Parts: sequence; structure tokens; C-alpha cells
Amino acid sequence: MASGSRLTLWLSSFPKYAFKQHRLHFWGTLIILIIFFVVMMACRINLQWFWLLLYAALILPFAPYVTKPEFFYRGGLTSEKKGARHIVLLAASASISWVFAKSILNASLLGGEYGIVGACAYTAYYTSFASVGTVIYLIRTRQGYRSLPEAINERYGSMATLAFGLAVLFRLYQEVWSNALVVAGFYGAEHTKEWWLGACLSTAIPVIYSVTGGMRASLVTDVAQSITCVGFLIALLIVLGVNAPAGFGSWNGAGTCNLAADPTPLVTADQCSAAAFNWLGDSTKAALAYNYTAPSCNYATINSQSVCTSVGGVYSASTCQLLQQPVCSRAGGEWLPQKRASLEGGMDLLSVGLLQGILSYPFFDPVLTDRAFLASPKAMLISFLLAGLISGSFIFLFAFTGIFGNMVAILKPTTVPAGIYANMLLGNPTAVSKYFGTAMYSVTNIIFITESLSTLDSTFTSAAKLLGPEFLGILETGHPQPPQTATKRHLRAGRIIIVILAVIGILPLLASPTALNATTVSGTLIMGLGPPVWFLIFVKGYRPLTFHLPFWWGIAMGVVFQLSTAACCKDYINVRGFAWGTGGSNTLLGFNVIGTAVAWGLAGLTLLENSEGSNLIMAAAHGNNIVKVIQKGLQPLDRLLGGKFDKGAASAHEAHAVVGSDDVVCTIPKEDDQLQTDAAAKQDMAV
Repeated sequence: MASGSRLTLWLSSFPKYAFKQHRLHFWGTLIILIIFFVVMMACRINLQWFWLLLYAALILPFAPYVTKPEFFYRGGLTSEKKGARHIVLLAASASISWVFAKSILNASLLGGEYGIVGACAYTAYYTSFASVGTVIYLIRTRQGYRSLPEAINERYGSMATLAFGLAVLFRLYQEVWSNALVVAGFYGAEHTKEWWLGACLSTAIPVIYSVTGGMRASLVTDVAQSITCVGFLIALLIVLGVNAPAGFGSWNGAGTCNLAADPTPLVTADQCSAAAFNWLGDSTKAALAYNYTAPSCNYATINSQSVCTSVGGVYSASTCQLLQQPVCSRAGGEWLPQKRASLEGGMDLLSVGLLQGILSYPFFDPVLTDRAFLASPKAMLISFLLAGLISGSFIFLFAFTGIFGNMVAILKPTTVPAGIYANMLLGNPTAVSKYFGTAMYSVTNIIFITESLSTLDSTFTSAAKLLGPEFLGILETGHPQPPQTATKRHLRAGRIIIVILAVIGILPLLASPTALNATTVSGTLIMGLGPPVWFLIFVKGYRPLTFHLPFWWGIAMGVVFQLSTAACCKDYINVRGFAWGTGGSNTLLGFNVIGTAVAWGLAGLTLLENSEGSNLIMAAAHGNNIVKVIQKGLQPLDRLLGGKFDKGAASAHEAHAVVGSDDVVCTIPKEDDQLQTDAAAKQDMAV
């Protein structure tokens, strides 16, 4: 009763607080949105636009306006927060923030392609919660660090911190366009004005409340977004379960067709297409159910088999591949389902997901790592384990949307309209929801809008923190500032950065990128970040090579992999030697296995020198030259923000030489090497 009374009191007092503190913010936003509603109704705008505007109407007026820098960057979850409600709040925020719109799209597509193995493959990335929770818990309790950049700067230096910051910025930049891309697909064909308007509006809404409320706004809205998504997912799963054909849970649409020699094999294009048409009854659908290869000679100008062989050429007969089990059976062939427990059946992607999720992928996403420094260490760890379970389950269950789409397209093709058949076959959730009509299309659209906006508000908040107290902190003092010490200047810079990132982050949509690339390619690029972050648990002293060798090795491997698949370069870069197995992602798997093994080996080798962890002298110790160069280039921006880049911006690892000795001894400031003495760190360790 007491807890219920407190909840009732809080709910009753919240509107009064909001009205009293932010009347102009609340009423101004609400009036503008009402005007938009009236205009849309008068113009009879498509129903899906109402959901986007309704979302804005429910979020923007109530989003808090924060003026305190620490509250803006930590959301009120200080290091002493350890109660059950704080655990639930952090778990809800972390889980919904990491169920990206692109993630549920990719999970659905992989479900359509590989069935249950595809669902598991994308779910494997959600082992990231256990990895981040464990590592951050240990470096907070053992070392007393207050942010990941602070830890990297302390152990690996400012150059490592800047390199890490650039990698993080790349990640945040990808999150903007990849989530906007997914939502835009619900509003129109690619690059139409409706498509662009959907992308821009779905980005602008979280920009507004992220600028005003930062992490606090993100945490508060995440709870409502979590409840919304789970509720609508349950509704979607009920509809899928009721309408699914028998064998839904074990469906595997992939396989090969062995056509019998008797009756006459399908040797012409017409015969091959007729075999597909007989089952599908539509030429557009039939074109997706077979692959025909015409007969050919390795001498391109020769068409006759006899002439080809007479001149010593190699003649290849025509082939007909039937791609769907019912089509194969009707043509008298034998269907051989693809083995699930095989690299060809999606296990290669599952292996990549586990490898990246456990060892490296999550550490360059501040949406996740920033939250790992909220609340007390113990409360955070519990929250992250709970969040990993929630978000992983969400991803796994949503993948059944793609499994359903592929299954119905193959087994019941006549029930699927020709206009959505291709995407239905792929397991695209947009097509699956259209298959059920407007109501389920709206449900799916709301899920994607909610997931996209919850991710983007966290993305913008993390960008503000990265380029506010952390990056500006390096320029001001030589080391990143934790959010506990953020200033008004950092707050202003963060708000400016949010707007800039939103504008720049939309631009890649001009080039038609794919959402899956934002995960697999970036995960490959950053495979070398895992070892130095894991080593923060126990490494002592100043060890820049422990960061730089594996990190830049991973970057190099990722760049080569990306160029090997790019239209400009794939004909000139041969990476077939990296292929691991015969699956569709064998090169991706090989790059990750080999690259990760080498990265960890390089990091381990650096621990052999300076095994005692002594604080070695470094060139930047006497002035941090790279920081000074950046300071000079950013002087105009510095003046705009109030002018804090002063001559005191030396490295945190200041040192002095002992004259008359063959060795150089470093003296590290006490507060830098023993962060446990800091008051905030004590609070972290007290739990």
C-alpha cells in the first residue's frame, strides 16, 4: 500500500511539476502539434503519418528541460543509486536503446533467410550486455574510473583516447542514418519525397527532446517506449501465431533441388520458368523461384557445342535451379533442405555475432557503455544482465516475422499480392505487415518508430557527452572530463553537437546504404578494440602500444574487407584466401576469426615488455603536442564557447626527467593514478 501510495502521489504531482517548471515548453509544443493534427486531418493525410505525429505529441511536451550539466549527462542516476526502481529504470533504458530499428529489420531478414538459425545469429550480438556489464563493473570497482575515455586516457594516453573517440563518433554517425533509413521505408519508395520526409521527421523528433533534456529525457522516455514496444510485439506475435502454417517454429526454406534425368530435364529457359509458373501462377513471382543459366562456350563468339569442342573450347550446358521446395517437387525433383547446424545454414553469421558481441563490438557504442557508468556498480550489473535478456528475447521473437513471411510466400504464394511478394519472400517486416492489412501495418510501424527514436535520443546524448565534457576536456586539461565534472560550457557544446550530428548523419541516405552494413562492417572495423578494453581490468602503468597495435590492425582489416565488397575495388582486391567454410558469409567469418586472433595476440605481446607496469616516459608527457595542434585549429570555436583552451592543457601523465641517470623516471599525479580517492569513485566502490 505504501509503495502504491507513493506511486499515485508521484503520478499526480508530475503534471503539476511539468506545468510549473516549463509552462512555455509544454504549452508551446502542444499547441504546435495540435495545429499539425488539424492540418493533417483536413488534408486527409495517410494514417501512418498520424502515428509519427502522435508519438511527438506524447513525448515532446513532457520531455524535461535540463539546465544542470551533470543531470543532462547522467540523468539523475548517480553512483549511489542502487534501489529496485533504479535497476528497472536502467534496465529498461539500456534494453530499448539497444533494440535498434535496424536491428529488428536485420533480425527479420535473417529469419527469412536462415530460419531459427538466422534469429539466433542476430540475437548473438546481445551477449554484449554481459560483456560490457562485467568489464565496466570491474574497472569501476577495482580502478575507480568514471567513464571509459577516462580509463583509456589513463592507461593508453591521449592519442589512444582521440582514436577511440573517432571510432565512437563513426558508430554514432552510423546509427543516425541506419535508423532513419528503416523508418523511412514505411512512408514511401526509396528517395521519394515521402521517404525523405519520413527519414527527416523521425530524426528531428529525438533531436528536439535530446537537446532539451539529454540523458534525463532519454531515460524518462525509454520506460514508456519499452512498454509500448513489448505490448505491440505481443500483439504482432499473436497474429503471426494464429495465421502461421503448420511447422512455423521449425521452418527452413533454404535448400537445393536435384532434378531427375527422366522425364526430360529442364534445358531451356521456357521449360525452367514454366516449372516455377505452374506452382506460383504469376510470372513476377515465378521469376524469383528459379535460376536459369544458358549454355555457353568459353569463347564468347561461339554458340555451337560442336564448334566449341572442335576448336578446343570448354562448353557448359544449360542449368536450371529451382529455389523453392513446392516448385521442385512439382517438377519431379528431390528437395534437399539446408542443414541448420552448418556454416551454409547461417552458423557463420552466428559465429560472427558471438565473436563480436563478446569480445569487441559493444565497447565502441557509447549508447551502451555510457549507461554502464550510471547507478551503483552492482545495480548496473544486475540491470545490464536483465537488459540483455529482455533485448535479446525481443530480437529473437521479432525474427519470427521474417520466418513467417518466407514460409507463407513459399507455401501459400497465391495469398500474397504480387507487389509485396519479393519482400515477403525475403522476410521484410514491412511486407509481412502489409500482408495483414492496415491495422498490423500500423502496429509494425509504431514498433519501428519507437525503436528508432529511442535509439536516436541515446545516440544524440552520447554524442553530446563525447564531444562535450570528454573531447573538450582533453583540449582544456589534457584528459577527458567525466560527466560528474561537466560545466555549462560542456552543456552548450553538447547541444550544438546534437544538431550537427543529426544533419550530417542523414547525408549517407543519398548513397542508398543497407542497414545490415552498419552492424557487420563496423563490427569488423573495430575488432581490435576488444583487447585493450578487456585489459583495463588488470593492466597497470602507461601502455599505449597495448591499445594502438590491436586497434589499428583491426581498422586495417576492416577497411580491406569493406573495400573488397565495394563496387570500386572488389575487382582489384582478392580476399578469397580469408574465406572460412562455404557459407554465404564465409569471408566475413574468416576476417573476424583471423583478425580477432591476431589482435589479441598483438595486445598480449605488448604486455611482455614492461611486465611490472611501470609508468614509462612518453613524448607527449612534456606538452601533449597533438592536443596543442587541435587546440590551435579550434580557436574560433573556443572563442564562441567562452575560451577555455589554455596553456594548462598538458597531458594527465606529466613527467620529469631525473638528470644524471640512464633511465627516465615518470612521476604521475596522485589523483590520476589512484582514482579511488575521488569522492565519486568512493561512492561507486561503496556498494
